[in-house]
Amino acid sequence: MASTAYRHQYTLVMSVLWIIGVFSFVIGTLNVVVFAAYELATFNYISLTAAVLIGVYHQRHRQLRRSSWLVCLAITFNVMMFMHLVTGNSYSVLWVTVIPPIVFFLLGRKVGAWYTAIVFGYTIGFMAYQLPRAQPLTMGLGSLLNIIEVFTAHWFLFRHYEKSRADAYDELERLSNTDRLTGLANRLSLDATLSQFTRSENDKVNEAAVVLADIDHFKTINDRFGHLQGDRVLQHIAQLLRLQVRESDFVGRWGGEEFMLILPNTSTTEAFAICEQLREQIAELKLFPNERTTMSFGVASLQPNQAPEQAVAAADQALYEAKHQGRNRTIMNF
Repeated sequence: MASTAYRHQYTLVMSVLWIIGVFSFVIGTLNVVVFAAYELATFNYISLTAAVLIGVYHQRHRQLRRSSWLVCLAITFNVMMFMHLVTGNSYSVLWVTVIPPIVFFLLGRKVGAWYTAIVFGYTIGFMAYQLPRAQPLTMGLGSLLNIIEVFTAHWFLFRHYEKSRADAYDELERLSNTDRLTGLANRLSLDATLSQFTRSENDKVNEAAVVLADIDHFKTINDRFGHLQGDRVLQHIAQLLRLQVRESDFVGRWGGEEFMLILPNTSTTEAFAICEQLREQIAELKLFPNERTTMSFGVASLQPNQAPEQAVAAADQALYEAKHQGRNRTIMNF
């Protein structure tokens, strides 16, 4: 979740710098060629240079918080200076509305609130000061360009916000269904998958197999090598299971050192063969010197209209039998 937020914040910093740079170059060129407004053009090119320097700093140092502040100060300085140079004409005040979404996104809710209050307070004071000598607004080319640019900036900011919100929602959903240690599906996700396979309306799966697998002597591993090494064993086995199962299969951590496999369109005989292959591959893992890590598997059938608890209980009974018979083996429960 944090990495997703960081990525979106990093993207916004670079995007705002690009917007400042491109707009400054284009408007600066127009101010020279079309309007002969050389003072404004000088300011535009200074803004372009500042955007480039901040971008270089951001890329080199990766200080996101500091870069965010620099971007907010840069966009605020640009807007305020532009407003002063044109004395509030050409609809320049519209640019102030671009500041709040950038500041709130980059600096957070609390800082964004007081920062925006200061900007708005200054803008209102400036406009009030200009009121006695204000001229009626005219819709010239400069005004039209400002309106188009502000609308374009808002379109980009709203689009970025919506994408960030959607990605954050997807990330939350993924985390809620993922075991944090192994990266596999968690118990909640496995329960939902089991229910899906046993629904009567699910006509895409005729028969499925459910497998419970347990690491043999896992408590001994934790006691001898420590819990960190025990976590490492779980991660290695989870990675092997993820890589070796078929694309249509589901694999997750059922709890503790126990894993579950849900194998669609697979008979118990076929599931037995798959588990035997997995069991042999796990036994070949060299996780500890002169030590072999093994797993026991219990296989049961998963039928449509069957209560998921029945299939899990049958697989658990088969797993218990595998343990009882000496571990490191696969047992089917017909």
